[in-house]
Amino acid sequence: MQRQVCSVINILKRTFSLQARTISGRLLTLPNKHASLLSRSQVRPSALRSVRTMLARTMFIQAEPTPNQDSLKFIPGVPVMKDGGTAEFLSGNSASISPLAKKLFQIDGVRGVFFGPDFITISKDPDAPWQLMKPDIYANIMDFFASGQPIVTEAQPPSDTEIKDDDPEVVQMIKELLDTRVRPAIQDDGGDIEYRGFDNGIVKLKLKGACRSCDSSVVTLRNGIENMLMHYIPEVTCVEQILDEEEAISQFEFEKLEKKLG
Repeated sequence: MQRQVCSVINILKRTFSLQARTISGRLLTLPNKHASLLSRSQVRPSALRSVRTMLARTMFIQAEPTPNQDSLKFIPGVPVMKDGGTAEFLSGNSASISPLAKKLFQIDGVRGVFFGPDFITISKDPDAPWQLMKPDIYANIMDFFASGQPIVTEAQPPSDTEIKDDDPEVVQMIKELLDTRVRPAIQDDGGDIEYRGFDNGIVKLKLKGACRSCDSSVVTLRNGIENMLMHYIPEVTCVEQILDEEEAISQFEFEKLEKKLG
């Protein structure tokens, strides 16, 4: 009886030792006398599935509020855009290059997905309740990062604030300030800013993510960005927000609805 108990204990020790080595990501090995039972090709896929399942179950996703009550910043604790860039999708049709964005747009109420270096900002319809959307958002983010898929399937364009050899000195200064002083602060709020040009003293910018439809976006442009650029660069006279066609149509429809309700 004692020998049987010892035998069971030894088996359990080997089993738990094997699981620990698999989960820690080390090379999965078996004692020589069991080598014939499992080939290397049979073990490796199951080990990877085990690790991915563990990551999905243990991932802690933090949700942070933004200045926009209809946008939340989700922080998965792992890199999102690994090259440090950003990507924004305003509809399911535009999300064809991102498996995660396509999944998120299938959740009722989602109207915008923004990927930052280490966060994901979800924007919703004003009448959609966060308490009903959050469980699906968490589940989709966890499942995606456990799958090992790329966040986007196509290469993203170079940074809008990348300084080019033919940029005038004033444009170089604008890009430098936007990249080092403005962008970090706006990304903290779950958004980003995109440089669109400089003409006759006017800096043209596009707000993205949580800042795109935020009520304080005009204040951000005028009191924050514009004042700072004018302070350091005398050639700058004002800052102008640029809307893409899809955004302009959405804003027009929203203003039309406001007038009807008012």
